[in-house]
Amino acid sequence: MKGFFRIIALVSALAGGSNLAAEATNLLANKAPVSLELRDQFDAPQKLSFPSTHVTLLTIADKQGSGQLEEWIAPVKKRFGSRIDIRGLADVSAVPRALRGLVLREFRKLITYPVMMDWSGAAVKAFTHVPGQANVLVLNRQGVIVHRLSGRATAVEIRNLCVVIDQALAATNTLSEAR
Repeated sequence: MKGFFRIIALVSALAGGSNLAAEATNLLANKAPVSLELRDQFDAPQKLSFPSTHVTLLTIADKQGSGQLEEWIAPVKKRFGSRIDIRGLADVSAVPRALRGLVLREFRKLITYPVMMDWSGAAVKAFTHVPGQANVLVLNRQGVIVHRLSGRATAVEIRNLCVVIDQALAATNTLSEAR
């Protein structure tokens, strides 16, 4: 089965249809771990678990990708506020053990909201992230990744991301009303 999706991705990439390649990748890795618990930069435990009460926007980045995060987060936070859960996961697996304290101090100075710190790299690998870029994932209440983006934000991608979040919220409301 994986071979089939790799062939689709290869043919699509050669034909210039990168959306199909992205969809094939999504089909291979569209389920979040059921539960993830890591410590944040303040050494407080942060848990991401499913099912959840909210649609979740999960951002994942290493040092290189971290500069691209705010251009994704700011417009989404402005539009949706507390209707969605915005979570951050930092890939700090490349940081040598001797420099971890320094990295934590910098995080504490620069970022006031909690960010899960992945020192081993296992959590970010579970989400099939793209290294060196901002990774933005929309997860429904059951933990299924319904949309995945990476790189710099554009106005078109932000609009599309907001449409996907609106759809995930509508599906959440429909499920709640059915109960």
